[in-house]
Amino acid sequence: MRIFLTGGSGLIGSHIAARLIRSGHDVVVLQRPNSDSSFLEAHGCEMHVGDVRDGIEYHIPRLRGCDAVVHCAALIYASMSWPEVRAVNVDGTRNVLQAAAEAGVSTAVHISSIAVYGDPEGLIDESTPLDRPLKPADLYARSKREAETVAMRFHGRGMEVTILRPSAVYGERDRLFAPALARMIQLPLTIVMGPGTNTLPVVYAGNIAAGVESALSGLGAGRAFNMATDHPITQLELMNGLAVGLGRTPRFIHLPAGLIRAGTNLGERLGLKTPGARDLSLTRVAAFALDDNPFDSSLAREVLNWDPPHAHQDALRRTGEWLRNQGRR
Repeated sequence: MRIFLTGGSGLIGSHIAARLIRSGHDVVVLQRPNSDSSFLEAHGCEMHVGDVRDGIEYHIPRLRGCDAVVHCAALIYASMSWPEVRAVNVDGTRNVLQAAAEAGVSTAVHISSIAVYGDPEGLIDESTPLDRPLKPADLYARSKREAETVAMRFHGRGMEVTILRPSAVYGERDRLFAPALARMIQLPLTIVMGPGTNTLPVVYAGNIAAGVESALSGLGAGRAFNMATDHPITQLELMNGLAVGLGRTPRFIHLPAGLIRAGTNLGERLGLKTPGARDLSLTRVAAFALDDNPFDSSLAREVLNWDPPHAHQDALRRTGEWLRNQGRR
C-alpha cells in the first residue's frame, strides 16, 4: 500500500512510519517546516513539506495515488488558545480527510485519544457515551471529540474510516510523557503516588503502530477502538522499567493517596496548572496515577486482531536508553 501519514515526526507517527516501512509499504509523510525529518528519511519515507492547516488544494496532489491516510498530527496539551487548537486538531482533520476523499483515497485511520471520554466513572469501553461535561480548560479533549465527529462524516462517502483512541503513550522520540517521568526518576527521591501497585492506562507507541497496521486492513471500519492497554503495567513497574534504560536505581518515597487527592483538588480551586501540560487538570493526573486503568481495550483485540508485539520491560528499557542518549547530546 501507499500510505499518506501526518504527524510522522511525532511519537506515535514515527513508530507508525517505521512499522509500515518494515512491512513493505510506501509511506508519504506530510512534514511541518523545520521539523526534524532525519528519522523518517533514514527509513525511506517520501517527504513533503506542509501543514494540516494548509488548504485542501495543497494536499490533494500529494494524496493522489495513495491507498490510505493515517492522520496523527495534533496539538497535545499545548497550552494554546481554542482557535489555535481547533485550527490544527479539528480543521486540520477536515482538511486532510477532505483532500483524501477528493484524491480517491479509500481508507483512513484517525488517531484520537481516550481524553474524549472526559472523566466518567467505572469501566470505560467504546459504548461509553461521549457526553460527559469537560472542564473548560480541557481544550485537547474538546478538540478530539470534535475531530472524531468530523472524521466519521467521511465514512461511507467513498472512504472507510477507523478511529483509534490511545491512552498515555511512551516510547523513543517521546517529548512529553517519558521525559517527565525521567526527570522524576533522576531526583534523589522519586515520588510514587499511593502504593504504586495500581495498573495504569499506558501503552507503548510501537504497539499502537501495530494496531494502526491492523486497522489499515479494513477491519473495524466505521468504528472507534480503545487502545489503552497493550499489556498491564503498574506505576512501580513503569518507573523501574524506565529507570533500567536510564541507568538509574531510584529511591522511592510514597505519598498517601488521600493527601494527593486533597492537594490536587485544592490546587485546582486555587487555579494551579499541571507543569508542562497546563490544559491537563490536576485531578485527572491524580486519577491517572492513583486509580486502576478503567479503559477496556478488548474490542480492538477481538475486531482488529490487535496483538501488541512489544513487552513493557523491553520497550521501557529502549525508551530510557534513548532518553539517556538524548541527554548526552
